[in-house]
Amino acid sequence: MDPRPSATLPFPVAPRRHAEAAAVRAAGHWLLHRLVPMLLLWSVPGLLSATALYFVIQHEEPGLRFRTALIWQYPPWLFWALVTLPILALGRRFRLEPGTLRNAVPVHLAALFAVSTAHTAAALYCGQLAGRPWYLQNTLAQMLPLSVLKSLPFELVSYLGVLAVGSALDYHRRFREGELAQAQLATQLAQAQLDALKMQLHPHFLFNTLNAISVLVRKQDTGAAVRMLTGVSELLRMALHNTGRQHVPLKEELDFLERYLDLEQARFHDRLNVHRRIEAATLDAQVPNLLLQPLVENALKHGIARCSSACTLELSAARRGDWLQLEVRDDGPGLRADWQEGSGIGLANVRARLRQLYGDAHRFTLENHPDGGVRAWLEIPFAPAERAP
Repeated sequence: MDPRPSATLPFPVAPRRHAEAAAVRAAGHWLLHRLVPMLLLWSVPGLLSATALYFVIQHEEPGLRFRTALIWQYPPWLFWALVTLPILALGRRFRLEPGTLRNAVPVHLAALFAVSTAHTAAALYCGQLAGRPWYLQNTLAQMLPLSVLKSLPFELVSYLGVLAVGSALDYHRRFREGELAQAQLATQLAQAQLDALKMQLHPHFLFNTLNAISVLVRKQDTGAAVRMLTGVSELLRMALHNTGRQHVPLKEELDFLERYLDLEQARFHDRLNVHRRIEAATLDAQVPNLLLQPLVENALKHGIARCSSACTLELSAARRGDWLQLEVRDDGPGLRADWQEGSGIGLANVRARLRQLYGDAHRFTLENHPDGGVRAWLEIPFAPAERAP
């Protein structure tokens, strides 16, 4: 038996084969779904041009074969099939729109000149392959400069036509994506409203609220009992009659939270202290509707409710330049060791809405605070809320 250890390959063979197979499949997919449709599309004018030339030239050359007209006219049209996809990619990268023309126009002029020269050269070569006398009597170098100048208007129209069709398709795609994003946002807002309503109709929430009201009635504290009933009624009214707006002024969001916290105060009694640090300049800033409610609910459920003594809930809002910073913090026991980011429907809804409303232009973190408790912190672009008509 050979005592030497067996040689090992530096890289596993199977993953490399899988990568090669994936690359082949991707290339096949690209050919089937991108290049083949382009070839079929540009074949139509190519065949029409060859057919028209065949019948027109029959008066001068009765013996001209259709094969000759096909070799002469068909391949130059297929040339456009090969350059259409690069032109479309260039159009998406350098859009001919107000504000981008300074950078886009030179790029497209250079591309037009390159495409025009290559297309004209291909057309001249096809003329030679077809055996046309004029093409055979001159070399490509002799014919190309003048032919490029003569064909430039046609090349310009073709190039701009490809760009126009690509822009129209791209605009349609972005419009559909925008509609889809709006539909998803509406769904998420409806989910947030439903979650808020479910929270308010939660049996424990209602039981505690009604129990607190009954205690006040037994104490003959009619004023406090009426205020709690009014608070429940107002909270339900705000949730049920929400206008469906994606954004609301921060002061409306805080007003909703105040109604909610007033009722939760009856549940926690002296164990809940609420501190507010709201800069006046932020009250008219627009924020996603019902964005803070799940964060406050999360702090009450997993932070304040687990405190054995009095705990504090802090609400903060500040403007820092072009950014609005919001914070919900409790000084409860903090996140458990097995807590994983992304758990919880309410937090997942918050993340999804922020991502769709602001893309990468936002930050949201939920973490243990160095001084104890949990800190939910988010930063979004500062924008004044639109005035209601």
